[in-house]
Amino acid sequence: MNTYLHLDEIVLAVTLLLMISAVAIPLARRFGMGADLGLLIAGVILGSSHILGPTQVDRLREISELGVVFFLFLIGLELDLRKVWSLRRYAVVLGTLQVLVTGFVLMFYWRLFAPTWPLALLLGLVISNSSTALVLQMLASKRELDQEHGRAAFGILLFQDLAVVPIMVLVPVFAGTGSAESISWWDTGRTFGTMLVLFGFGRVVCPWLFRLTLARNMTESFTAVIFIALLGSAWLASRAGLSMALGAFLMGLAFSGTAHQRGIEQEVTPFKNLLLALFFVSVGLSLDLTVLTGHTTKLLMHVVVIVLVKTAVLYAAARSLSMGHRQAVRLSFLLSQGGEFGFVILSTLLASGVVTPLQFASGTMVIALTMIATPLLDQIGIRLSRRAT
Repeated sequence: MNTYLHLDEIVLAVTLLLMISAVAIPLARRFGMGADLGLLIAGVILGSSHILGPTQVDRLREISELGVVFFLFLIGLELDLRKVWSLRRYAVVLGTLQVLVTGFVLMFYWRLFAPTWPLALLLGLVISNSSTALVLQMLASKRELDQEHGRAAFGILLFQDLAVVPIMVLVPVFAGTGSAESISWWDTGRTFGTMLVLFGFGRVVCPWLFRLTLARNMTESFTAVIFIALLGSAWLASRAGLSMALGAFLMGLAFSGTAHQRGIEQEVTPFKNLLLALFFVSVGLSLDLTVLTGHTTKLLMHVVVIVLVKTAVLYAAARSLSMGHRQAVRLSFLLSQGGEFGFVILSTLLASGVVTPLQFASGTMVIALTMIATPLLDQIGIRLSRRAT
């Protein structure tokens, strides 16, 4: 079966999603919901209509990941190195505790359903990752990125993006399709070298190109350099085993504090808004409601267990670092969902025959449900944080 889409199919599907977004956002705000939740629900409704086939949904989800790439680029653009360095305590300590403890706790739960302990551990580590796009968008819309729980969430999400590298390297071992001998730790080291190259290119070469194009009044070339750097960094990071979003973030961070920062932001922001809306709709599209037939109880149980475990581990970890009760509660509920990384790993396991199509659909459903529940969970976190310790 051809898994690729013709250009006219892509154009039709993207146009449909943009129309959905244009209607869903004002309706969501009118009914008091956040725009993100409205887009997620719109995606669920569109997916239930089966207007788009499974192949179209998969391809559109891949295209919509550009929204995350553009969003992380702009997040990096708004930061500076001193602020990123100040996040090291949250990223290294809290991030390590969150990923490892959550992964090992969930391992015992997934062992009830997975055939081997290594596969159960892989699933636990994958689910320990949260949704970077969803959480940061919520924090940015509420202007909470500079609050303690916002900084902690951002640091943890950065660590999770880095943790993707060793997890991806170990997937064949965990899944039972390879051995430790096949792992090249040189490749892992090369990925971090790529990060330095990307940052250096953005900090040294691109500003020179910006000055050159503007001095000669070549505004089109100025725009071209921005998007070549943005998309090129995402592609190169992906080839090196990193997430595309992390590569774009590094390039945005390299551009921060330069004389061209505001001009770059004005060029990229409209594309980010459109593509990020597509991302949220595509997450809703990932929900195959037919999977609920005969499996509703088990799937909802998975969702509840994931949320409870991640919330409890994060709260305990945050409190162990002397974070206040209110901030720890907000943080733990904000990061209690699964993330986009889970879709990638499940697709890899399906392609290698480790999971069945039903298990793949169920896993996708569970991750998407936790993401859709995030705005509600955040509201619960806000209410609980107002209570006395």
